[in-house]
Amino acid sequence: MHKFFFKSLILFLVIAFSSCAFKAKNSSIGMSGENLIALNKAAAEAKISNPQKKQYMFFKFTENQKAHFSNVRYKKSGAGLSVRISFAKNSIPKSGESVFALGFLFDDDFSNGTLKTSIYSRKLVTGNFSEFESEDFRVVFSIAQNDIVPAGFFVYGNAKFKVTEAQITEAALGWKNENIPLFAFGPSGGKIKWDFNSADFSDAKNLFPDQNIPTRIMPKIEIGITDSDYIGTFKNQKRITFSAGSEKLSIRLSKNANSKTLQTSALKNPFEKFELQENKELVKKLIMKPSNPILAQDTEGKVLYPLKTDLGLINNWPQKNWRRSDYEIFEWELFPGVLVFDFANYKIQNQFFTRIAYFVEKAGYKGTLVSDDFVENKHGYNAHDYKANDLANFFSLVEQENFQINSYEEILKEILIANKIIQKDKDGFKARKGAVVSFTRESPEYLRHTFMAHESWHGIYFTDEDFRNIVATCYNMFDEDSLNFLKKFWETQPGLGYDTNDEYLMQNEFMAYIMQQSFSNVRNYFIQVAGRGSVNRIQPESAEYIRSTNAQAFVDAAEILNSYAFDNWGLACGRVTLIQRME
Repeated sequence: MHKFFFKSLILFLVIAFSSCAFKAKNSSIGMSGENLIALNKAAAEAKISNPQKKQYMFFKFTENQKAHFSNVRYKKSGAGLSVRISFAKNSIPKSGESVFALGFLFDDDFSNGTLKTSIYSRKLVTGNFSEFESEDFRVVFSIAQNDIVPAGFFVYGNAKFKVTEAQITEAALGWKNENIPLFAFGPSGGKIKWDFNSADFSDAKNLFPDQNIPTRIMPKIEIGITDSDYIGTFKNQKRITFSAGSEKLSIRLSKNANSKTLQTSALKNPFEKFELQENKELVKKLIMKPSNPILAQDTEGKVLYPLKTDLGLINNWPQKNWRRSDYEIFEWELFPGVLVFDFANYKIQNQFFTRIAYFVEKAGYKGTLVSDDFVENKHGYNAHDYKANDLANFFSLVEQENFQINSYEEILKEILIANKIIQKDKDGFKARKGAVVSFTRESPEYLRHTFMAHESWHGIYFTDEDFRNIVATCYNMFDEDSLNFLKKFWETQPGLGYDTNDEYLMQNEFMAYIMQQSFSNVRNYFIQVAGRGSVNRIQPESAEYIRSTNAQAFVDAAEILNSYAFDNWGLACGRVTLIQRME
């Protein structure tokens, strides 16, 4: 196809520019506030109306449009040209090849401002009109960070069609099968395919960073999923599966959560071909885009803004792809405003959160600021969770008492302000919306899974009033003796020391202890807790009660909470993820 196309192109240019003159003028297509410059009559009309005679449109950018192209490329780690094409299926010849092609023009294609009569071979986006399933579609053709800025572009077709829109956009790779289908290509070009079964991201290496560096970070992949009235049951949830290079992943369906962000820094080999498999017809978008530059380190080397993701990718996120070696921040895509910290070790986590833990929850210390000695030598928690109000109160007291906090707590304050979880005001800080949870790489894998579930349920509790109301209903109708067992456990076990007079805290922990493991394991978990030696020494009667009732009260509460979580978010006890790596 390319050989045929360039032979035709060169022949056309020789004939057209040697036999007739066309004075460049504004086309009917605008871009970046100005009309494109039309270099032939078809471009001036932005249509091919008689493909037997005219098959090409040549457009030149204005100087302002070229400057805008360069600016977008600088800000977005690559820019692209988006062209919208319209045609009528009944105009496509029933025999022969109905070729479409899009390519860039460059400064050296012109001589004294006039397009040369022949141009050299270059990369193209091509297609076959007879295969196109929509009469209206968009093509994005991207250039790399170090490419020469194009001087214009041309489109070719041996069928009747129109260019109805052109604009400069951020670089992209992949496709959208939505109202107006979109096909995005990298600098190497490619062929438009309508099967929507795969996306080849191998050209991403020419567009985006393949590692996170202080000034630039790796791109993201957006996955769009069509609405589904039935998502299955929590035991057999409907899912989409796909291969991502050498890995295989699955996405569980969830009501009202049809957009998924897949950070390429979470994957082993993201710049490869992705193949959709199970329920592939439900995927309506699979496209790679640059990440927001604000996500890179600031001028002082701090990472303040989170990577949006599903929690299922965090545990095995390649640590070499963290933006800092000591911590990484994520935002739970399903619950915007819930920030998730992953730390390299307990020591760094303690520097961030131990003082806050004593301020918020530790009996005998609540509302006070403990010394650095506590932070260095006393146990806080192996994982943490805090709501916006508690964080605002902590930093307000720090300011009021002119208390010296450590450098990591200063970073935390900046992160909270930057992400609008707390806000500075005349009296200190006030809460806005959101929460933080954390765990560390130092925890064993099996504990990280439990910590993630436990802390993440807290994150939902902090930010979702309806969920809090359901939890309150379960708590208030809960068996009194079983609740007394739980409170005594929280009061007396080493490393806990919860304030059992704090009703908000009690309801929150009641929910999280039930929902941190799978529904099938709730009964066994609480029977096992009741069987611990330290528990039986301190509270033998209540422990015996849990064993004699077979922990039924906890199972009953879990059934209510599990059903609510699945119906609303597609989550379940012990499972706060929708995206998973498959073995």
